[in-house]
Amino acid sequence: MMVGKRGSARGGRCTFWVRLAAAALVVTATGCTSLSPSGSSTLPAGQEASPVATTPAPPPEPTVRVAASSGTASYAKPVRLVVTAGSFESMQVSSKKGKQPLDGSVSPDGRVWVSEAAPKPAASYRAVARVKDSTGQVSTMKMTFKAAPVPNDKRVAFTVTPNNGATVGIGQPVVVRFLTPIDRRAAMQKVMQVKAKNPAGKAVRGSWSWLSSREVHWKPTKFWTPGTKVSLDMRIAGVKAATGRYGRQDYSQTFTIGASHITRVDASTHRMQIHRDGKLVATWPTGTGKKGLETYSGTYIVLGKAAVVQMDSCSARITCDKKDPEFYDEKEYWATRIT
Repeated sequence: MMVGKRGSARGGRCTFWVRLAAAALVVTATGCTSLSPSGSSTLPAGQEASPVATTPAPPPEPTVRVAASSGTASYAKPVRLVVTAGSFESMQVSSKKGKQPLDGSVSPDGRVWVSEAAPKPAASYRAVARVKDSTGQVSTMKMTFKAAPVPNDKRVAFTVTPNNGATVGIGQPVVVRFLTPIDRRAAMQKVMQVKAKNPAGKAVRGSWSWLSSREVHWKPTKFWTPGTKVSLDMRIAGVKAATGRYGRQDYSQTFTIGASHITRVDASTHRMQIHRDGKLVATWPTGTGKKGLETYSGTYIVLGKAAVVQMDSCSARITCDKKDPEFYDEKEYWATRIT
């Protein structure tokens, strides 16, 4: 017996005939189309789907950054700025206030900009770059970055004599004493400048002289002229002074030359003449020390004076033996300390 019947398959529509037999059920399907789980049709074998139009992804935007894992530039080496998804057409870098430009150059492939010198420690910088993206379009990009500070255990520490704002005598040198040895003296000396003009406006000439790896003096070629204004500029920020030692920040100070006071001592006559502003104002008797321990001839600079000073033969390297007749330990009044 043959029974005709229309039926449907789940997920689609299907027309089929069912033939019943004594021991078997035969299903013959024709013209059946099923749907995918999303509801789209699955074409019969041998048929191809039409292509679906897609919108291409936009090219990645260029980015500029400091080539350091911390994102902070080192004070000990040149700055490296890198660009991704593009290339540098030009680059200008200066301090955040627009001063102190940091010169540099772009690599041949345009991917890296490198400064000629290291940045100032703890300084902030502004970079303005013209960048070409992957499509050839050029745009201006701006960014800021900062240099790391010099830690305490790596900084160059020092003292300066005379004090800032002081009024000193005509023989006073500029004295810089460092707390640690300076191995790169030429590099330090290059950035330490003394400028001075006498009251007539004439520049004063002089030079630096290293007494040791920790002390350097600047002296004029002749005595200062009273009324001269002197300035010291130490542009040492970021300068390598020794292994593991860098200048933390620049330093400057000024001082003024006061009246002329010159004392001339004649060891043969034991006489001392005191001159003030070029005029003889007093003549005193004086001694120059015991025979064999006389004061050396030469020009001395007065470093200071005190109403009372405890003096002893031990610190003078004469004798520390109290039984020695040369031993002494006593107070001296109105003492003057000279070089």
